[in-house]
Amino acid sequence: MRVESVGLHWWIQAGTQTVEFRHDGRGGIAMRQGKETQWQNVDVSWSADAALCWDGVCARGPIPLD
Repeated sequence: MRVESVGLHWWIQAGTQTVEFRHDGRGGIAMRQGKETQWQNVDVSWSADAALCWDGVCARGPIPLD
């Protein structure tokens, strides 16, 4: 996970795939997979194993988002 602006813009790199996230400052988060795809609003949830998930893309561990 890389963070450009804490809580506002970050991305996850898994091999050659990049998933990018942006927070709109009002509680909404948008995600896109790769530079060629459209931004999509996503739902955020915690999984049973304490991973933070954005529409099925999950991260676990120290997540620097705030």
